[in-house]
Amino acid sequence: MLNSPRLTDLIRVSMKLRILVLLALPGMDCMGDPAYPLYNPKLENSKKGDHHDFPLGVISATGRLIDGESEILIVDVGKGGAAEKAGLVEGDRIVFPKERSEVLFSKDTGTGLAGPQTELVRAYDAARAAAPHDLVVDVRRGGRRLPLTIRLPGGQLDPGKFLDGIAAHLLATQQKSGRWQPGVGGDADVYTSAFCGLALLAADESRFLPAIKAAIRFINTKSTASIDPENPRVGPKNWQAASSAILMGEYQLATGDSSFFEFLKANCDLLSARVTQNGKMGHHFDIPYNGGGLVIINSQAHLAWALAEKCGHARDRVAWNRSYREVEASLDQRTGALGYSAKAPRSPDIAARTGAMAAALAITGAKEGMVQQLAEALATHHGRMRHAHAMSSIGLIYGFAGLKSVKPKAHRKVMEEWMPYLELSRNATGSAAYFGGKRNIGGDQYLGLGPIGNAMTALMIATTDGKLFMHGGQRKNWFGKSG
Repeated sequence: MLNSPRLTDLIRVSMKLRILVLLALPGMDCMGDPAYPLYNPKLENSKKGDHHDFPLGVISATGRLIDGESEILIVDVGKGGAAEKAGLVEGDRIVFPKERSEVLFSKDTGTGLAGPQTELVRAYDAARAAAPHDLVVDVRRGGRRLPLTIRLPGGQLDPGKFLDGIAAHLLATQQKSGRWQPGVGGDADVYTSAFCGLALLAADESRFLPAIKAAIRFINTKSTASIDPENPRVGPKNWQAASSAILMGEYQLATGDSSFFEFLKANCDLLSARVTQNGKMGHHFDIPYNGGGLVIINSQAHLAWALAEKCGHARDRVAWNRSYREVEASLDQRTGALGYSAKAPRSPDIAARTGAMAAALAITGAKEGMVQQLAEALATHHGRMRHAHAMSSIGLIYGFAGLKSVKPKAHRKVMEEWMPYLELSRNATGSAAYFGGKRNIGGDQYLGLGPIGNAMTALMIATTDGKLFMHGGQRKNWFGKSG
């Protein structure tokens, strides 16, 4: 049986140790509690199949849930972690008490975290209500059931401290070039580094400024420099151009530093030049899927254009209006959310498209009816936040951004329901482990699960502060002035 919890706490650390964590130098890869090593969950992509792998939070283990079942299968146990010290081994199954065993896992994306994941977090929370923080679990091992007692590292979950720990980890793992290590080669490091830089910006500490600027310089050297203003067929993919512009726009608005303004304009102008006559956009210049296009690109481009306009770069109204018509035509009337494209408006992975577009419209103050409809869809279908084009990262980053920028009250309610996600994402060292969706996470594997997992968790938490313009912020030159 589970001696259960409520959720809350993050880095078990004295004030002295907290200061050491925040002053950690690049090259260190253990943040938070030095008694525990950094654990990266062992996740198998479940694009096909009936299972879902996820991290088990501070105990340093990976669980697997099967559609229609309630037991959590342990598929990996981290060396030196709390789970290993307690005797949990690969192949064990965490069994819930009889009164809770009817809570089954569903692969349906709309069910969110309901089921054994939320039950496990309740168990953590209950265990932390008493001292010492001992979680007692029943495990099924072979034909036997036995109790195990796991001492939980840390105390109650504090999202603000969690953000601090993630930022310290990102600072420590940034490479000398200014990039973060992607999952593969190619241009994945540009997209990954844009979000990592954005996460450090949202963490709002002056000491992160050199790292943020280094990330922007890396992006401009590798990506923006390849743009040919006379030939839109040349240059980075639209994914990279949009994320680069979003980071540079938010950076200028936060710091007042316009030194990257020309690079911001170059990326936005490239996106404008790639909008077709009928408003379609694709990965690059050509339009994929038999000319159907990708509204996820349109929505990110709109967010980049909206931020650039706030920085002083005039919007290309022709490109904006053409793209907006395609966005509008992709609206799924059943959900009020944006579909894959005008040719395929019905799609379950709605968060990234819908959230990015809601944030863009909120920044410009345009299309009040549309923006309210998009935000309402995000609130109603928030269980789907982790599902977006094989990338849980952009579902959470843009989904929570769009909701906060338009409906702050609904955002607060949804954040409360998503606290189990934060509890299971945090590791014993104080940073975040990647916690993906129930289906395809191949896009995030391409980006690199470590850095993108930290960035997406940080940006989800940062929506609460509402400093970034994509989070509903309206004040300029705020960076580094809150302390």
